Amino acid sequence: MSTPMSAQMVEKVVVRLRALADETRVRLILRLKRGECNVTELSAEVGVEHASASKHLSILRHAGFVEVRRQGTQAIYAIQDESIFELCELVCQGVVRQANAEHTALGLGKRAVLSRRVRRVSRTPKLSRGKGNTS
Repeated sequence: MSTPMSAQMVEKVVVRLRALADETRVRLILRLKRGECNVTELSAEVGVEHASASKHLSILRHAGFVEVRRQGTQAIYAIQDESIFELCELVCQGVVRQANAEHTALGLGKRAVLSRRVRRVSRTPKLSRGKGNTS
């Protein structure tokens, strides 16, 4: 970005980044990558209460990441801004670079074992954290 950001733009960027600074919201986004879904199914798949999922989805909607449409009495959520996945990939790459640097600094080699795990997770995340799930 070659031009300085206005105070309004900085505020909007912070709103979007803050919306991503929660594990449940990231899990909701990753689940919605597979397709639209209602709140009941999303909450069950992500392993949170219905009210909690609704609250997190509202934050994501306010930030512009997801959209909602009504189908009868159900709210159906979908990804609104696909660029979120590019951002997630950039963050995952940064995590791998940092882990590799820490691994190397400890004298454990040039490549962290984490790198394979992060790439796999960024492609096919395990979303369910429900009771009895050992994965």
